[in-house]
Amino acid sequence: MINTKLLQNKWKKYYKKGFLTGIIFITFICLIDQILLNPFFFSKIDSSNIFITLSFIFFGSVFCGIISLVFLFFLSFITVSKN
Repeated sequence: MINTKLLQNKWKKYYKKGFLTGIIFITFICLIDQILLNPFFFSKIDSSNIFITLSFIFFGSVFCGIISLVFLFFLSFITVSKN
């Protein structure tokens, strides 16, 4: 049985945590990557590709939020609601 109370009460909190963690982590990787001579994940940021890099960071963070919601969904199957 699914724990619907957990889903109803915690989905915004889980999404926000996943989104903010994604923004912090991907931005940190981008900043470290810009210091290197040969970047691993991002190309060097200049005036022509700044919006592509920012959209990559944003959509990556949205994806992290969705992953945290999937984790919450599986967690709601495992836990039992207290009545």
